[in-house]
Order: sequence, then C-alpha cells, then structure tokens
Amino acid sequence: MKTQASRGLAATSTAAAVLILGACATDPQPSPPVPVPSSPVTSPSPTYRTFSPEPTPTPTPTLPDLKGDTRNAIAFAPLEDPQRVKVIGDVETANAWSTSKVLVAAAFVQEVAGGDPRALDPYERSLVRRALTASDMDALLEMRGRIPGGSGPPMTAILRSIGDDDTTAPSIREGSMYWSLRNQVRFMAALANGEVVNDRTSAYLLRTMRPIEEHSWGLGQVGAKNFKGGWLEPYTETRQMGILDGYAVAIITTAGPAEVQTDGDSAHVRAINRLARTLKKYLAADALR
Repeated sequence: MKTQASRGLAATSTAAAVLILGACATDPQPSPPVPVPSSPVTSPSPTYRTFSPEPTPTPTPTLPDLKGDTRNAIAFAPLEDPQRVKVIGDVETANAWSTSKVLVAAAFVQEVAGGDPRALDPYERSLVRRALTASDMDALLEMRGRIPGGSGPPMTAILRSIGDDDTTAPSIREGSMYWSLRNQVRFMAALANGEVVNDRTSAYLLRTMRPIEEHSWGLGQVGAKNFKGGWLEPYTETRQMGILDGYAVAIITTAGPAEVQTDGDSAHVRAINRLARTLKKYLAADALR
C-alpha cells in the first residue's frame, strides 16, 4: 500500500518527465549549419591600352658645305635615275687629264675590234688594261695611234650617243679637253647601264677600271671598285670618276699639297681623299630621301 508521500513523489517524477519530454518536443537543438561551397570570386582582368612607340627618325648626316667652294666639287646621280645629276662646289677648271683614257679605250674597242672586246688580241687587251689601271701613257698613245682617222671623231660620237652635246674630244692631247663633272657623271652612268658603244664594251671597260694600289686613293678609300683618276701638275686639278654605292660619281680638287705619282706627275692625294669622304656623306644623305 502506497503512502501519501510515495504518491506525491511519483506524481512529481511524472510531471518532471512530461516537462522534459515537452521541452524536447517543442524546443529542439538546432543542427550545425552545413557549409555550402561557394563559387570563387574572380576580379575582372584589367584592360591595358597598348601604345606603339613612335619611330625614331633617322638622323640626317651633317654635310660639309661646298656651296661656293672654288677648290673642291662633287657630282653624283643614282644609276636608276641618271638624269638627276647634282653638282656641289664650283671648280672653274675641269681638264680631263687621264680620265680621258676611258673614252680613248671606248673608241679603240669600237674602231679596232668592231665594238666587241673579245675580238681584241692579248696585246691589245693589255693596252686597255695598262691604260685604265696604271694610267700608262705609252699604252694610251699606242691605242690612239691604232684608231683609223684619229681618235677625236669617234670619241666625240660616243659622247653624243649618250647625250653629251657639250664635250668635244680632240685627236691629240685629249687630256686637256674640258670635261665637266656633270658630263662625267652622265658618262659613268651610261657606262654602268651598258650604253657606251654597247653593253659588252661597257661591261669590259667598267670591270677593267680598277686602279693599281698606288692609285687607289680617293674613291678607292671609300669603297669604290671601278673608277679612273686624272692628274698632271701640282698646280692643276686632280679628279676622279667612277661608281660608288649605286651612284655615278665625279670629284675634282685643286687643293694642295701634291704628291708625285708612278707616272712622274703630281696628284692632290690628301685633298681628294677628304673630298671622297665628303662625297660618301652626300650619297648617304641622298639615299635617305
């Protein structure tokens, strides 16, 4: 038999159990949150403006001023445009001297070999070589003497055929004829373009124009391979004509001092060396245009 105290204790226990169950039913403990993977946050790539660098202008070479110079002069024309002859400086005298040997040799090939250098015999070829490389006067005189009727008329005819209406070649002392820088440039351009006598003769003369080492000053010091010089006395002009850097060129000076050459005549070697370097600068500036 349960006592009153026992019944009270049982009731109290039952109420406590109901209270606990009720709390569990009405106030559940929250579950820990399940982590949700998140997408990586990416920042937009920066946009850069690209700039092309401004091209650096090629500096124009500083050119020595030959305007009004009466002791030095240069002339040149591009081989692809031989009529565009530029002359700078103003040397009053322009005797051909040994540059005329090229013209004599052209007349020699035309009149003696019918315009075909292959028809020259070995001795005749040696005359041309000696005249154009060592500036041999004896070879020149023999070539001239072998031209029927004299060298003047065929030399002048060759000049007229390439458009030179100013220069007239004599049959003797052709070195003293006046041959301007402008017309020498035109002659060299015609030679390079196969127009002196014909293409075969032009090529033959051009490749033979390779001065001996003792005469390789001037144009030979700045890269020219095919050129011919002329000189005489310490007080006369020294000049050269040739091909350089794709141009027909001619230079002349009366500036001293003069130096004795292998033929006993005198040339203004140091002055023509300086002038050749000046010409080289002008060609470089012209090529930039």
